[in-house]
Amino acid sequence: MRGIEVALEVWRDVNEGLFASEALRKKSLGLPEGDRVLASTLVYVSIRRASFWKYLVKEYSGRSLREFSPAAGDALVLGVAGIAELRRFHPASLVNALVEFVKKKGSRREVSVVNAVLRRAAREAKKDLERFLHSPQLKDLCLVCGVPYWVGTSLSDSWGRKEARQLLKLMTMRSYVSLRLSPGVDKREVISNLEGSGYRAWESSLLDYSIRLASSAFPPNLYGYDKGWITPQTESSMMVAEVVSSNYEGGAILDMCCGRGVKTAQIAQVLTGAPIEAWELSQGRLKAAEREMERLRIKRDSIIFKRGDALELNPNEKPSLIFLDAPCSGSGTWARHPDGKLRQSKEKLQHLTDLQRAMLLRALEMVKPGGKVVYSTCSLLRPENELVVGEVVGKVPDVVEIPVSWPYDYVRRGRPWGYYVWPALPWVDGFYVAVLKKRP
Repeated sequence: MRGIEVALEVWRDVNEGLFASEALRKKSLGLPEGDRVLASTLVYVSIRRASFWKYLVKEYSGRSLREFSPAAGDALVLGVAGIAELRRFHPASLVNALVEFVKKKGSRREVSVVNAVLRRAAREAKKDLERFLHSPQLKDLCLVCGVPYWVGTSLSDSWGRKEARQLLKLMTMRSYVSLRLSPGVDKREVISNLEGSGYRAWESSLLDYSIRLASSAFPPNLYGYDKGWITPQTESSMMVAEVVSSNYEGGAILDMCCGRGVKTAQIAQVLTGAPIEAWELSQGRLKAAEREMERLRIKRDSIIFKRGDALELNPNEKPSLIFLDAPCSGSGTWARHPDGKLRQSKEKLQHLTDLQRAMLLRALEMVKPGGKVVYSTCSLLRPENELVVGEVVGKVPDVVEIPVSWPYDYVRRGRPWGYYVWPALPWVDGFYVAVLKKRP
């Protein structure tokens, strides 16, 4: 089945360092909708609990994955994951397809082992999944949620054992698409046309300019996307951009890490005509941001894009408002982008926190006296959030935190700096925001 073959190809790409969303986008081109959904679902259920599926493979086979060929190892991980979690696909069909795949790629000896392991998984994997999910041991829960144990202990130290367990489970929740409506777009028309295309769609209970879907989606296939009427964006990301817009009091705006320009575009649509300078280190992401402005029909005369290191670039005009959406672990988005869990280490987190401190210090250096810096991450780890803000505020004189008025649920006060958006819904990722003002 083509969907299973694509899932195996994407899984191999992810293990070689590519992002699942990008690999799926490339490999799914031209696939029938049913195969595309199967490939996407199989990839994500495999990644979300990757460490647990590898553990079960070792338990069922008595061998580590390193002892199998890449083809057999991939088939075993995706097979165990699919058997345990796919609800609309018969296990026997999945086993047969994977065994045929190994026949083409692996040895005769591996075919029999793969077949035996997957048939044992059909008997035991769901029970083992439930057993680990209800284990009182934090280490077991980290394993079954695919989260490094050191992250689990960090969450437990920050939020307490009960909250940490909740967060770990939320990191395996299936995420759905939410859409940001461009100003002036008829919400009812968009919902009606989305439903006519087979999507379940309704307006958000949190944001009056957002629409929720009960599924994932390929953005270019959605009604209104090519006209710039809608933009796929999580509701928490929209909330963060709102914080930036609501703190604007005139003057130049600097977006220090604009990425693909999704939040940059939202700010530009709300603050029509405000001078914005947007920086990005990656040439590919910067080009994507420029294309996003074109898709949304945002006038480019008020936006200047620059490629380079935010620690070295200088703004054309001294900004009165700086938005620093800092590079981070992405732990708040691990339900939506579970491959981020595969790339984390204590050493990488230390590098990130060093970079975040340097960038926040640079932002406070550049902003005008009396100006504001909005610092955000899509992380739930305190070392990237309160600890960064606290250390920087301690070093920079005449900086104060500005309170944020949140009209939404799922927002929690940091301890003591900033605010967290809790990833409690399929359309809401975890984010952190703090607003700092430089005294006149």
